Amino acid sequence: MAGTVKEAHLGFKERCLRYISYLMVHLVQRPKLYGPKPVPQGPAIYACRHVGLIDPVILMVTYFPWMIRPLVAKDYYDKSNFTRSFYRTAQCIPLDRKHAATRWVEESLVALGKGESLIIYPEGKRNKSGVGLQKFQNGAALLAAKSGAQVVPVWNAFWKFPHRYRLAIGDPVPLDPVPAEGATTEWLDAQTQKIQEAVAQLEKRFD
Repeated sequence: MAGTVKEAHLGFKERCLRYISYLMVHLVQRPKLYGPKPVPQGPAIYACRHVGLIDPVILMVTYFPWMIRPLVAKDYYDKSNFTRSFYRTAQCIPLDRKHAATRWVEESLVALGKGESLIIYPEGKRNKSGVGLQKFQNGAALLAAKSGAQVVPVWNAFWKFPHRYRLAIGDPVPLDPVPAEGATTEWLDAQTQKIQEAVAQLEKRFD
């Protein structure tokens, strides 16, 4: 998997958390992948439907032991000392969805530059109804424009114990070239629409 890094460079605590997550997911959620598992050449931005708190863990386990870092809402990240420590150990990147801060963009670009992949939820919040998709935000397209990384669509089906967790992963979305003047609002909106359509198409695999 060219351009990505394994988790071996992590500290003992971080590696333990990932191995525990790997075992837990295969014992409890027992993920079932509908269709092939694409292997992007280089770091990728996984644009995922978001229906449950376990969603990022499933994808991280699916590509274990490659480094995939989820973006987590800052209000969840900073909810308590425990959550801050947990998400930091899990290598998550806090995303401030209440203010127009760019720190998460900078930290995400650093991670992609090191060969790490990211998980982002363009809906901006969990789809608690488990039906369809909410309107996507432009974050995935923005990161792709600034990094050149591929955007990989993911459909996570609504999960409830004791059933198996179901997901589908699509091929990278063919985005248009970034305009010479940079990622304009029009370009970002058009690419975001493409990403949302690619995620929505994956639902058909469950028919």
